[in-house]
Parts: sequence; C-alpha cells; structure tokens
Amino acid sequence: MSAAPAREARAERPGDAWIIALLFALAFAYDTVEAVANLQQLPLLYLGSGIEASVPWWLLIAGVAMPASLFLAALWIGRRMRLVPRAGVLLVALGVSAQLALFAEQLARQIAVSALGG
Repeated sequence: MSAAPAREARAERPGDAWIIALLFALAFAYDTVEAVANLQQLPLLYLGSGIEASVPWWLLIAGVAMPASLFLAALWIGRRMRLVPRAGVLLVALGVSAQLALFAEQLARQIAVSALGG
C-alpha cells in the first residue's frame, strides 16, 4: 500500500482576506446600527417612565464604540495570520461584540428597574 499523496497548500490571494474582512465589517456594522438605535430610543423610554436622570449615557456610548473597536482589534491581531485563523479571530470578536451588547442591554434594564424603585 502506498501513502496518499500530500495535498499542496493553496496560495492565498490578497483579495480573499479583503473579502473576509468586508463580510465581517458588515456584521460589525449591523451591531453598530443596533447600538445607535439603542442610543436614540433608550433615553426616550427612560423619559416616558419619568427616570430620565438615570439614563446610562456611558453605557450607550460604549455600546456604539465597542463593535468598531473589536473589529479593529481583531484585524490587528490577525494581520499576519493565514486566512482561516484570521477569520476565526474575527468570528470570536463578533461573538464578544454580541455578548457585550446583550450584557449592556441587561445592565440598562437593571438600571431602569432600580431607578423605578423596584
């Protein structure tokens, strides 16, 4: 029996990395749009509830800045990696961005409940 011939590694094209980065940029942009919507709508909800002094502005601003910061950090970390590990780093950063968005939403809810006296 003879051993199977080893597969040659495919050469990566520079355009492939740009395509992956663009696809992840769209996903991070969606997270940013959600954060901007929260920045616009949450103060109105707090105003309607009569707790406008308790609006967590720091949390809303951090929510807008976080997706872009994570995307840039992932690009910087993966800058010398091959395509698949670079995509993995971007995927982990996207997951962290989603988790932080959920955490911020929960924190804003807890701030509102405590401001309402509950």
